[in-house]
Amino acid sequence: MKNKILFTIIALFCFHNLSYSQIVEMKLLDKQLYNARIKLVDEFFDRFNLKELHPEQNQADSNYKQNNLLALFDYDYVLQTKDSLGYSTIILFIDKIIEDNIKINYSDSNWTAVANCHGKFKGKSVEFKLYLNVENRKEDMYKWVITKAEGDIFTLKPSLTSEKIMLGPDDHETNFMSLKRITTEKDDVILNYKNKTFETDETSVFFALVHYGLLDIEFVSDLQFVFRQVPHYEFSIKDINRETTNSGWLINSLKYVE
Repeated sequence: MKNKILFTIIALFCFHNLSYSQIVEMKLLDKQLYNARIKLVDEFFDRFNLKELHPEQNQADSNYKQNNLLALFDYDYVLQTKDSLGYSTIILFIDKIIEDNIKINYSDSNWTAVANCHGKFKGKSVEFKLYLNVENRKEDMYKWVITKAEGDIFTLKPSLTSEKIMLGPDDHETNFMSLKRITTEKDDVILNYKNKTFETDETSVFFALVHYGLLDIEFVSDLQFVFRQVPHYEFSIKDINRETTNSGWLINSLKYVE
């Protein structure tokens, strides 16, 4: 307890020995970092659409649009691509947005949230991805909907395949009594009884597991958003937390698509 009090006294002493100008400078730096950070996805939309400028950009600069869009990129990602074709892709991407006056909107159907989820399946920890899109409810009202689930627990791969695992050719003569047997076997061999053309749907499996109380989502460990509004380009954003003016929801991936 004494050590804790001593530490507090030392901290207060150090703070009070800072000059007034140092304290002001610290507050100004904090404000600068706060204003520069893209704190919300909606704020990313505004900066992309040039409704809002990065604090370090000025409309008096003839290249302010290019610079404002470049400031949307994670600079670590830009540095990784500067000596490759990736850097020229960034420049062409920015030019395309400006020349075609491309805007992105919340109501667009061609952007997707990708949530990496941690959960419990029958008491066992599991990881999987959920893909979500914005769907119109009515007039100007929207909601997020799950459009795809992806994970090993949804693939339903049988642990054993064998020609002996089947319903016999004469089972119809016994009123298919073997159907009772297939539900008492190991659960995951059930796919040995499907027809050759049937394909399992991971998303349907996800909904079924949740419906029957077999799967719980505990938390989202990672989240990114993928955008496809710019013709021939796909980019993603993630929340990058660091104490610089290049932080928040930033573009961390860009690729050219045919």
